[in-house]
Amino acid sequence: MDAFGYLYTIATVGMTFAGLSVLTMILRQMLGGRITKWDSWVTRTWVELGFMTTLGSILPPLLILFESPAPIAWRISSGVMAVILGSWALTFPRRRKAVNPTRLPLQVVMFSLAMDIAALALAANAIVVPGERLAGVYAAAVTVILTAAGLLFLFAFVHWYEALLTHDKPNT
Repeated sequence: MDAFGYLYTIATVGMTFAGLSVLTMILRQMLGGRITKWDSWVTRTWVELGFMTTLGSILPPLLILFESPAPIAWRISSGVMAVILGSWALTFPRRRKAVNPTRLPLQVVMFSLAMDIAALALAANAIVVPGERLAGVYAAAVTVILTAAGLLFLFAFVHWYEALLTHDKPNT
């Protein structure tokens, strides 16, 4: 299936993203930044999203290897990912507040909404989407997970970079 080539590519990018997330924290520490509980939580969040993207990308081909009919494989994969992403997204604000009680920035609110919408799309894909659209909806939802995670990464990276620059300015 053409969708599998796309999903394998997304799986590769998801694993690369997870690795880059860890390397970013290592680089930050090497540059003299102190790793806080907050930093560890953010890094874990990125890694979780990278692995979630990867799992979502390899699950349909795995089910096909067990000779599951394609529509059933897409629906099962959608249901599994809807549960995983949905539970992750629903607990995200509470988990974030536990390590950082400040108000959520608009970018993080938008990220959280994107994850909620992707989880709902996956749930709909498992139940009501017509058979000819299953692969497209599924691939789009997995892509949203990776894209939103990447945007969250950039937001945090820019924030950390600006904080590093501000910290290095001499007091006058």
